[in-house]
Amino acid sequence: MKNRKAKQENRTTYTYWHWNEEAKKTLPITITAGQDGVTEEHIIMLDDFDHAADLGDRYERENRDYSTENQKSRYESDPDDCIGDPIENLGTRKTDPSFIFEQDVDKPNPLVEQLLTLMEKLTPQQINLIYDYFGSWRQLTEIAQEEDRSVAAISNRKSKIIARLKKLFAEQGIL
Repeated sequence: MKNRKAKQENRTTYTYWHWNEEAKKTLPITITAGQDGVTEEHIIMLDDFDHAADLGDRYERENRDYSTENQKSRYESDPDDCIGDPIENLGTRKTDPSFIFEQDVDKPNPLVEQLLTLMEKLTPQQINLIYDYFGSWRQLTEIAQEEDRSVAAISNRKSKIIARLKKLFAEQGIL
């Protein structure tokens, strides 16, 4: 509703705001049921359109990915400080170290050796989680039950481990 200012009153009139180029300001325009062929159904329909647009705006705000937007802003202000454009990398796995485990096992991959070396900087519990989740393809719910933790706690730990590995890869200039 930021750019669209409208309100419905008594279901007989509907006021919307229109930019007037000559006056260089927003002016109200009121539509009244019973005048110029406008019916109460028209007023209700306009109100329903406003309501649907307001809901759409609300859902967009609620589902906005501020993390990616912040990364994009950081990348635009200092491209050398980031791994890459986060928007371009959304469709790729190149910034996610877990993709190494999905590579063709018949072909040698130098990144695996690099990953194993970097994993030495993790705690034994972190390494176990990486092997359980990515190596054994176990579900987070199964790991959480085994460790008597919540799924959210295990998921948060996995996210922190991946973020740490990404940072280590970036420090090494690998990704």
